[in-house]
Amino acid sequence: MALFVDPLTSQLIAMAVSFLVLAYALFKTYRVHSTVVDYRNAMKSAYMPVLALGTFMTITGIYGLLVWPLISSYNILFYDLYPILGIGLMSIAVSIKNEYKLEVLGFMGLLYGLVTIYYGVTGYLQNMTLEPIALLALYALTGLSSIFFYPVAVFLDNAKVSKAFLIIDAVLLILAALVAGYIGLEAVPSHLTGFAKWTPFV
Repeated sequence: MALFVDPLTSQLIAMAVSFLVLAYALFKTYRVHSTVVDYRNAMKSAYMPVLALGTFMTITGIYGLLVWPLISSYNILFYDLYPILGIGLMSIAVSIKNEYKLEVLGFMGLLYGLVTIYYGVTGYLQNMTLEPIALLALYALTGLSSIFFYPVAVFLDNAKVSKAFLIIDAVLLILAALVAGYIGLEAVPSHLTGFAKWTPFV
């Protein structure tokens, strides 16, 4: 029988760290005052960490979709979108590394951002989790950061929109990371206690 695994805490921490790394790269790029090529080069330092964390999030997110490790409809709330976020981060990393145009990827991010906010509002109205406000904040901030990645993508393609979008998106990513980190780290003690006597089924 397959070993049961609940990776939610590590997934939230990976989400927080990936958002902080991406925000750091956006701040670094904002400080560049030159051409589109220089902006892209400034973002390239985020390639490996964002790709690595995005890959982890994609694999564990697909695991969550297939195995259903969370109880009841919590699995739908958390795992419908998590692997998509991982794939999105991987796509950003690969696009920046290979100098692909980002506009259409940014538009996809905008659409999924709206969907993410919808999931968060729905989960909040259903009073899911012990901290529905934190849930709503996480989904709303993640969704907004995804929406604002669209103008960031356009800027990185041609620098024809305001550079301020880099800062706006970075701030949203930091706020989302703080909420994700808070939820994930707060869950660590209860997970350690709850699984203290758990053993694989035989």
